[in-house]
Amino acid sequence: MSSSDFDMQREEQIGTLLDQEIKPLTNDLSMEIIEENRLDRVLHLRLHITGKSAPELEEHIEEYPVEVRVHYATCDMCGMMSGGYYEGTLQIRADERSLTEKEQDQIVAIARERTVAEYGKDTRAFILQIDETKFGLDLFIGSNLLCRRIADEIEGQFLAERKENYKLITQDRGGKKKYRITILLRLPRYTVGDFVEVFGNPCQVLNLAKGGVTCYDLVANQRFTVSMKSSKWRTIEFLAKEDAKRKFSIVSSAYGQPLQVMDSETFEIKEIYDESITSSISGDTLYLLEIDGRIYHVPD
Repeated sequence: MSSSDFDMQREEQIGTLLDQEIKPLTNDLSMEIIEENRLDRVLHLRLHITGKSAPELEEHIEEYPVEVRVHYATCDMCGMMSGGYYEGTLQIRADERSLTEKEQDQIVAIARERTVAEYGKDTRAFILQIDETKFGLDLFIGSNLLCRRIADEIEGQFLAERKENYKLITQDRGGKKKYRITILLRLPRYTVGDFVEVFGNPCQVLNLAKGGVTCYDLVANQRFTVSMKSSKWRTIEFLAKEDAKRKFSIVSSAYGQPLQVMDSETFEIKEIYDESITSSISGDTLYLLEIDGRIYHVPD
């Protein structure tokens, strides 16, 4: 907390204290608080009060010296945070890849929003620390309950696999055991834009959401969603990252002739005979993906 914030908070507390202690006999009063001396734990104030004791009397001024003794204390939550207390560790990883910057930003945003939502309901609703490692993100969370709720939301949104383990950290006098939870969430190897095989067909991942993944079938040229409860879910296999697709410029397009395209990076010329590609192009460029020697058109 900055010194200006601290001073503002102290002034608010003093104002609340005076409101509780001063009992005015009339509403027609104005009060000015003058600070005469400030020590670490003692404030000497002078109350400058202007008003009328009775309607028929003239307005007059009265002054009263006030001594305020300050007691500094730390709330339970701040005490636990400063002491490094936490009950849950949430580890976010991705299968055979690193988390993308976008995924990290989304995960941190979810954690913060859920923490704010639980503030006031849970006295340990805080995130002690977020560590970015070469493996992913580690979140150290004040309460087991908050840790589970953040994990629930991330698991659903990113279709992550989940593992939990518990470690006994203490036991109170009544015999009640206290555990620290560690939740590991492993995101799929693929993310939005990557290419996967679904039920034998190459597809591009368009969206990940609670309960399923939305893809575009590069063979059937149609969009569809696979639910985690569907039999197709177990057939999903990673094929390639999004950057595996290549941009080509159309060199020649004539009826009855193969489509001639040039790689925009290597300038290599390719001829495409597949009518499903030649009949669906528009414009002078297109994106192609080559898998196991076969070329697929990737809609832009």
